[in-house]
Amino acid sequence: MNFLAHLLLSGNNEDILVGNLMEDFIVGKVEHPRNSLIDSKYYKGIGLHRKIDTFTDSHALVSASKSLVYEDFGKYASVAVDVYFDHFLAIHWQKYSEQDLQTFSDWVYRTFEAHWGNLIDDMKPMIESMIKHNWLKNYAEMWAIEKAFLGLSKRTKFDAHFYRGVPALKKNFLELDKNFLDFFPEMIKTCEEYILQ
Repeated sequence: MNFLAHLLLSGNNEDILVGNLMEDFIVGKVEHPRNSLIDSKYYKGIGLHRKIDTFTDSHALVSASKSLVYEDFGKYASVAVDVYFDHFLAIHWQKYSEQDLQTFSDWVYRTFEAHWGNLIDDMKPMIESMIKHNWLKNYAEMWAIEKAFLGLSKRTKFDAHFYRGVPALKKNFLELDKNFLDFFPEMIKTCEEYILQ
């Protein structure tokens, strides 16, 4: 799961939403002294992010999706599938949210701005770019997926063949789409149960 899915799966709780994306910038246990500046109100969101990743990585439909594009990306197929699933989420957005995607995106951006003083410094450039370029709304567009893969290529030190991102998506579109549609309701249920704990 990539940014859009993580954010939607946070429900309508701002602290959970912020903590969910914050997790990418945390090493090890959140209670470790090196993470002492993180407000404990974000812990539930950090835990949710880790729950999402664990559930996703162990699911048969995700494994099947990775197998479809393994020839294109090798061991980095999981990264490609994360991007693809956000694309399918954006395409099918009205199945999962009563808000339209732009309204949801605007709420997310305002939330991060409201919590700006509590964000980890390393995540701020990413959030600024997300807001400036409206990443969340644009996940529905093929050109934005191409741009996302270009960004991944620039940020990685290895050659993961991310230039194949859009061609591989088009080649496997129907099967990947079906896998997402079958998988995501289970993901939603898992997250709802976790949030209620």
